[in-house]
Amino acid sequence: MRRGAYPSGWLWSVLWRWGPPALWMGIISGFSTDAFSAEETGRFLLPLLRWMLPGISPETLDFVHVVIRKGMHVTEFGVLALLWYRALRWGKPGWNGRTALGAFLLSAGFALADEFHQAFVPSRTGSLVDAGWDSLGAILGVVSRWAILKR
Repeated sequence: MRRGAYPSGWLWSVLWRWGPPALWMGIISGFSTDAFSAEETGRFLLPLLRWMLPGISPETLDFVHVVIRKGMHVTEFGVLALLWYRALRWGKPGWNGRTALGAFLLSAGFALADEFHQAFVPSRTGSLVDAGWDSLGAILGVVSRWAILKR
């Protein structure tokens, strides 16, 4: 087939299937830049938390900031695993353990790559602990998909 001769539905199907996980990985990569370092998020979150929780101790404030940041790791990669599950299971109904494992492995692999990338960002650190949080999110993502489909 010559270039440009594909049916428009084919391209739309490819983009609709693989675009969401690719776009979400791009967003996660954006969160891995200097703009979302602990120092930068602290400039916004810490004053907001002080306002919302007057009288909070500095230690508790720092703890809440860490919890929010780690919670974002879990959430980002839970969503990524769901998007990978959707793409890998495209057009097939129901639950599939192999698809779930594939979604988890792709998400966990990207977590490792993302942490490797952060090791080269001056205000960030690559951390296997953070990759663990990311992987926990991926597991929770596929388990939530299983729970929804098993209803």
